[in-house]
Amino acid sequence: MALPLAGCLVVPVGMFTDNPYAKDKLAPLLGLDANRSLVRQKFGDPAYTRDNQRYWFYTNQRAMVGVLAGTGSAVFSDNDWLLVEFDLAGKVVFAETRDFKQCTSNGICFNGAIYADPVKGPIHPLPPKDHECAVYLYLEKLAWPLVAGAVQYSINGKPVGMVDSNSYQFLTNPQGNIEISAYDLKITAKCVGGERLYIRAVKKADWSWKTGEDLAPVPLQEGEQKIRARHPALPD
Repeated sequence: MALPLAGCLVVPVGMFTDNPYAKDKLAPLLGLDANRSLVRQKFGDPAYTRDNQRYWFYTNQRAMVGVLAGTGSAVFSDNDWLLVEFDLAGKVVFAETRDFKQCTSNGICFNGAIYADPVKGPIHPLPPKDHECAVYLYLEKLAWPLVAGAVQYSINGKPVGMVDSNSYQFLTNPQGNIEISAYDLKITAKCVGGERLYIRAVKKADWSWKTGEDLAPVPLQEGEQKIRARHPALPD
C-alpha cells in the first residue's frame, strides 16, 4: 500500500515486517518457568550483558515507512531494545522493551551504563574497610553544546564498566597501588585502606570537538559533590 503525500509517495513498509518484541512475543517471559534457556530460545544470544549476566540486552531496527520524493528516497525506522533481568537462579524477573532513547521503568538505559538504580546519590555510604579503599569512577560533564559521550573504565587491566556524564562506577579494591585506564590513558593511584578514591575522566578529543582528555584523581570534597549528582552504572 502506498499513499501520495504532497508530491511524495509514502510506503508503510512496517505493515509487512514483524515486531520481535511485540507483547505476544514477550508473554512467555512472564511465566514462572522463564529462564535464560527460554530467553535464548526465543530471542537468540544477547547483544551484550551487564552485571555478571544479570541483565541481557537485545536490539532491533525495523523499517516502518519508506518515502519516495522525486529522485530521492528515505526510510524511517523503529529502533527498539529489550532488557531481560534474571535473579541469581537464572529465572526471568523483568522484561521490557523501549525505544533506544528511552529507559526502562526500572531505570536502566540502553547502553547499560546509566541509571542502574533510579535513586540518586552515592552507594556505599559507610566508610570502606581498613584493608580496602572505595573507588568512584566518573566522566566530567562538558559545557553546552559539547557532549561528553561515554567512556569505558578498566582497573588493573580488567574492564569495570561504562559511564556517561550522568553516571559513575563503584568498586572496592585492596589497599596499595591501583592501575586505572580510560580512553587510551593509564594512571597509577594509591588506594589507601579505609578511604575513598575519586577518579574523573575528561572526554577524549575526537573528529567533531577538540576537548582534550584527562584522567586523574580529584580531591575528596570535589569527588563527593560530583558523585551525588550522578546515578550508579551497571558494571560489566
